[in-house]
Amino acid sequence: MSNQTLSAQKVQSTTSASAANMRIALKLVANESFSFAAQAEMNSSAFAAIKSCSLADSIGLSAIVLEIDVSSLDDTSAPANQAISFSDYLAQAIVHIEQQQSVLLSHPAMPYRLLMMPAIVAAKHRCHPHAYLTGMGDDSNAKTATSKALSQAKRAHISPIQMDATHCNSYKDKFAELITLVGNIAARSMPETPAKLTADSSKYWFSEMHQSRVACFNITEGAHHHAAVLVQGTELAQAKSMLDEKRIFIPLSADNLQAFKLQLTDLHAQLDSIKSQSDNIMTLMLTQLEKFANNNALSAVIMANSAAAAFTEAEAMLLAVETALNNNTTELDYKTPSGSCLHTSSLQKDAHSGVCFVYPGVGTVYPQMFAQLPSYFPTLFSQLEREGDVKAMLQAESIYAENAKVSDMSLDKLAIAGVGVSYILTKILTQHFAIKPNFAMGYSMGEASMWASLDVWKTPHNMIEATQTNSIFTTDISGRLDCVRQAWQLNHDEDIVWNSFVVRAEPSIIEAALSDYPRAYLAIVQGDTCVLAGCEQSCKALLKQIGKRGIAANRVTAMHTQPAMLIRDNVQTFYQQPLHDQAVLNAQAAQIQFMSAASTIPVSVTSEAIADSIADTFCHPLNFTELVNNTRKQGASLFVEIGADRQTSTLIDKITRTSEAPDTVMNSACQAIATNAKGGDDLTALLKCIAQLVAHNVPLSLNYLTDGLTNLLTTQLMTAQRSQTAMSQSNSQLASQLEGEQS
Repeated sequence: MSNQTLSAQKVQSTTSASAANMRIALKLVANESFSFAAQAEMNSSAFAAIKSCSLADSIGLSAIVLEIDVSSLDDTSAPANQAISFSDYLAQAIVHIEQQQSVLLSHPAMPYRLLMMPAIVAAKHRCHPHAYLTGMGDDSNAKTATSKALSQAKRAHISPIQMDATHCNSYKDKFAELITLVGNIAARSMPETPAKLTADSSKYWFSEMHQSRVACFNITEGAHHHAAVLVQGTELAQAKSMLDEKRIFIPLSADNLQAFKLQLTDLHAQLDSIKSQSDNIMTLMLTQLEKFANNNALSAVIMANSAAAAFTEAEAMLLAVETALNNNTTELDYKTPSGSCLHTSSLQKDAHSGVCFVYPGVGTVYPQMFAQLPSYFPTLFSQLEREGDVKAMLQAESIYAENAKVSDMSLDKLAIAGVGVSYILTKILTQHFAIKPNFAMGYSMGEASMWASLDVWKTPHNMIEATQTNSIFTTDISGRLDCVRQAWQLNHDEDIVWNSFVVRAEPSIIEAALSDYPRAYLAIVQGDTCVLAGCEQSCKALLKQIGKRGIAANRVTAMHTQPAMLIRDNVQTFYQQPLHDQAVLNAQAAQIQFMSAASTIPVSVTSEAIADSIADTFCHPLNFTELVNNTRKQGASLFVEIGADRQTSTLIDKITRTSEAPDTVMNSACQAIATNAKGGDDLTALLKCIAQLVAHNVPLSLNYLTDGLTNLLTTQLMTAQRSQTAMSQSNSQLASQLEGEQS
């Protein structure tokens, strides 16, 4: 076919597509002829999450294959007028699509081909596309070309994300950019060039509420600019596996310590034989996950960042078990910095009924927190997008901005982001790992997070905008501090220099001096420290008087001080929210005892009781020590922090070590477990939390880990098959385990 014929078809295609309201479904499918020996040139990790689909493969069998003549396109020595341009190549595909045919665009050096079909054909076959091509435009001016494409796509009113491939000269590079963009849309990750894109560097592509993601693909051909508008499809990329050769998680279980020693000895021997083979360590992990029984008397987890490190971890745990057996003791609480753990103490025996979710307060969020989660839990984030505004929920413009500083965030934004991340972590633990807490409690404003996250409030997403606009958070206890101004009888033009200080001191020492400083308040009691808040000058004078040094928090909030009582009724009204239907409450919240700093007994699950509890916690001084001890008296023994950083875990550990033991319940073992550690790897921290719960025999499911690892191994197996390498015996055995379509 000549260049002139193709150019004519291109014009005809563009014109008719415009009239017909172009909507072409795009789906990435594996390129069976791709040589994976060429992976060094192409970062295929960008597409590792694209799962196989039998429907797409079936459609692809009857599709028209358009594999470009690489010698003419990518041979820079060939005369320009002899090469078919990339835009002409797309036009040729569209000609067929307008005739209700499917087309496969491919390049022998690319791991994926692009299946293109009319959207109506995809809908007929129930084949979910990764993206849609909805508009094209070309012009001598780049801006005009984009404008034409957006106009055809009926999206002239928006500013799409731009994928600039104008620097690409070869067909290969242009096609690589195009399929990368389709992969980005499927993975909901911000477009990056293949050179920059790595497995853990992608950033989540936040969208406006109930708005599809839209990108504009830009290339140049000679003096012409070409633009194509792509819109997100209904198919999500496959979740990345939480486990791999660098994130090892091996569970074990047995009926007693002697039987456990035998299992651990066998595992130790297996690790010794494969400690330098990453493929085999993942196969071993899968085997252990599949045979793990969470209902045995003892459970443990080996965690490491390599097969060799896993061998060392198993060796150290085996030594600890042998020492315990030699000493005739069954009491063993074993934990390593890598996350390996084994618990046989009295705490483990009661853990199934003593799990308490703890929700931290304001100020725990940090820049780029949990940025990895969307890639590992894509269906959850898709669900959240259907329910509300994820971008606002996580305050993405502040948290995930370049050089973000949470110190610049206002109280309302900090509160929203804190609740948002607690909400997401709750869904991960309850939906993906089937963990059901027996108790729940919150530190300060964490009490509101508790009710929002555990399916008690029906419309928690609606509170985001209200929090950003309500004077409670913007001016009353923060900002201008209007309630403080009223309590101190100040004029509007008088400055308030407010601060809070963490002090290592007994509450009674501070309380004895408060009468001399009416503008200073004992806001929080938390183990061996207290929080003093109020007029900065008064607080510093009080600290000097009692001979204590305080660490300034430099945060302006009058929560938990006497002036906050002036808005107590407003707070109660704000938090009186409609509850979920009884069926939802019964499914999640019926078995949970909700504890509050405002009461020594669980809070009744009614709209009025919840609002009263939050208002009292919000406005009165907070005694977190009493809250922890009251919850322990109710039967809690494992406190799982559901939020960023580990604010409450450190406090709870201190409280349980120093609290007096007035009864046998308080004498029982107790432990705090964090789901996150600022400055570390989010996924590893979450896995360490899961490992601790496994070791304490908390009822849960590890199917999400098993499924993710299965998918990863399936992908690797398919890669090996496509490259026609010899299969080892272990891979042959694995193939039988992995039979069945991954769709």
